[in-house]
Amino acid sequence: MSSNQVTFDFYDQEITMLVPADFVYTRQIRMEEMALRSLFREFERRPYQTLLTDLQAKATALQLNDWLFAQLIRQGLQAIYQKPSGEAIVEYSTYFLLAKSGYDVRLTYRDKFLHVNVYTTDILYEIPLIQDGNRQYANVSTGVRVENMGRSMYLLDQAPQPNGRAFSFLLDTWPNILRESEPRSVFFQYRGQTQELNIRYNPGLAQLLKHYPLVDEHWYMEAPLSDALQASLVPQLRELLAGKTPRESLEFLVAFTRSAFVYKDDKEVFGENKPMVADELFFYPFSDCEDRSALFYALVKSLLKLPMIVIAYEDHLSIAVAAPGLIGDAVTYEGQVYVFCDPTGPQNSSEIGMIPPGYENQTFEILGSYTGFEK
Repeated sequence: MSSNQVTFDFYDQEITMLVPADFVYTRQIRMEEMALRSLFREFERRPYQTLLTDLQAKATALQLNDWLFAQLIRQGLQAIYQKPSGEAIVEYSTYFLLAKSGYDVRLTYRDKFLHVNVYTTDILYEIPLIQDGNRQYANVSTGVRVENMGRSMYLLDQAPQPNGRAFSFLLDTWPNILRESEPRSVFFQYRGQTQELNIRYNPGLAQLLKHYPLVDEHWYMEAPLSDALQASLVPQLRELLAGKTPRESLEFLVAFTRSAFVYKDDKEVFGENKPMVADELFFYPFSDCEDRSALFYALVKSLLKLPMIVIAYEDHLSIAVAAPGLIGDAVTYEGQVYVFCDPTGPQNSSEIGMIPPGYENQTFEILGSYTGFEK
């Protein structure tokens, strides 16, 4: 069986695949119910398994989650067919290969458009969702922040893997597809003195997350620091915190998150909500309370291992920390007292133990928590 070699860029990686010649489908796809259902059987007769096994092996080696695996499939198919994302053959082939990978997928269609929908239990925002039975399906063809989200589509009466596994958008570790790091100097005020840190961060994370579906807000708190930031920022801060009490250490870290970055609301900068992981603060020129909280949360976990809770007001995110002898405005959660350590303001201040000004009488919810050292 003859094969063709196809190469394409996937973030910082060059991917090479061997594609069986008989895998390629050259006819035009008809947007009709019976034709689309029959096409699945046609694809099953083609030598897809070699290509799929290769893609799965690459996904494992690169530590891709489900979302990135789907992107790898789609970009590989774009390279095979020399067509952009959204073309019917690319979307149908993505649907087929995800089904053969064991996911519960559904296909929606209208006019000349096909959309791939995956069963997921994740909390998602600003992405088209459909319900079929008691399962929720997310549209992974059009992604997030799509135009005409209310435009209706036909649901193909076909379920290749009706008991297939759920598709996850969450990342526990960063994938091995981002190699490049960049230097940056950051300056901040601590007790009237200017402090300087020279760090390296991974700009590829910002590109990876630029079109990523918005997931549960607490995930951005739990997202790990990149290896570059962990190796450059954390050791410098650890040295600067040496000999400090827990309170002094928390004061130093809030001074950093409050004054090292320029504040602007997401709506003003991006025109929409844009939660960031810690590395993104060093990529973008502006950040807001959610972003400072993500960085502060990650630094306290890495450096102090103190218990924390994430406090969400209607229009503000803050952090409270539990530490021996720490006093100030506090919240009691599951029997533990947590003192406010707002990572956003007041700017150029290192004072902790105060409810954010203007929020003293506002209601809030606890988005998540970190328990500190395991016992």
